Amino acid sequence: MSTKTPPRTYADIIRHSVTSLLLTIGIIIVITVSVTLTVDQLLRAQDQAAKLSTSLQTTQVSNFKDWLNINRSSGLNSHNTFVLIKNANGTTTSLLPHAQQLAKANTWSVPFTHLVYIKGWGLFFSETLKTDNRTYALFIGMHVLIGNLHVLISVLIIAIGLSLLIGLLYVRWLANRLSAPTLTLARAAKQAAANSEATQPELPQPSEPVEIGQLARDFNQLLAAQNGRLQRERQFISDASHELRTPIATIRGNLKLIERRGKQHPEIIPESLGFIDQESLRMQHLIENLLHLSRADRAEISLHPIDIDTLAQSVITHYQPLVNQPITYTGPSTPAMALADTDMLHQVLTALLDNAHKYGDPDQPIEVTVSQQDQHVILSVADHGPGISATDRLHIFERFYRVDESRSNKIEGSGLGLAIVSQLVHLNKGTITVTDNQPHGACFIISLLNAEEN
Repeated sequence: MSTKTPPRTYADIIRHSVTSLLLTIGIIIVITVSVTLTVDQLLRAQDQAAKLSTSLQTTQVSNFKDWLNINRSSGLNSHNTFVLIKNANGTTTSLLPHAQQLAKANTWSVPFTHLVYIKGWGLFFSETLKTDNRTYALFIGMHVLIGNLHVLISVLIIAIGLSLLIGLLYVRWLANRLSAPTLTLARAAKQAAANSEATQPELPQPSEPVEIGQLARDFNQLLAAQNGRLQRERQFISDASHELRTPIATIRGNLKLIERRGKQHPEIIPESLGFIDQESLRMQHLIENLLHLSRADRAEISLHPIDIDTLAQSVITHYQPLVNQPITYTGPSTPAMALADTDMLHQVLTALLDNAHKYGDPDQPIEVTVSQQDQHVILSVADHGPGISATDRLHIFERFYRVDESRSNKIEGSGLGLAIVSQLVHLNKGTITVTDNQPHGACFIISLLNAEEN
């Protein structure tokens, strides 16, 4: 049964990588130096063999003493250099005592080289030279090469071992240094997760490594966004509870009033029922708006080209009989085609007309304008009411936000209308802003993508 390899730490990964690197470098050095030394010794042996061959051809010596005296000046090592001479009559002589034993020993040749291994004697460089009546077999010992290789490999193994030891100590220090910012970040994140009540948790941002610092900044941005979303959700729940509490309290209060005094004073029943009906209707509208927001948050729509000019005129025609203020309309001379969803845009324009009707001057018109600018179609709804201050504009599209709290009880609404409008415009890949309407009032401007440009 195979076991899953546990995840590795920084130290494990770096230690394994550096160890593999040092071993690889050590092996390459050993092979390179060994090959270089071997080739150098072979070239030296080949050069010595060439000189000996020339000497044998020119001197024609037949005994070891004469041959040794002749080549002593060339640096000949008589302890590991042997010559076997095979005469024309088949007899074999040598220029070294006991060389006959060399001729009888078992030998193995190294392929593609002049190297032979003679059992009991070692490794030799072999060269054969033929003359008119003799064949010379030269054997130059490679004992120096073998000895040097032994020393070299031993030194390299010791050096590589020390390098691995020093490298592992360095790796441990380096891994601890590199992992310290990450561990600090992880501990801070764990503490932030444990302290869920913290209003704005912030993780430390190390200056280096740069990647960890960037990761910490990204985490802080994510935490800030999540915290802001959480605060808005909490505020939304609080506001929704507050908005629902008022009509429920009113309904329960009137029911209690009817229960206590309805028999003695039946005249209060119609009035109390009227309050109950009014507050239940208000609660119904609030719940419907909450459902609209919930659906808008999860909605996936398909945009298609629609004529905003035709849509705006149709909505105005149906809405005008419901209000006393006149609605003026200014449209383009050609169709204003935009990418949008017809039902959503109809709901947006109706909500903006409702808002202009509630907050606009009853004696002043509501102005609706459709125009085209560059790659966008612009739809605006303006009123001549009290207007919206610069501070309120920052929050006008937040849920349950009311511009004039003192008028909240006088003007019907839950404070969700503009939040729904903003969400629907966003789903239609558009933007919505609010500006002043001269000489007074507010103007809501919606920008949608031009269908003809996309």
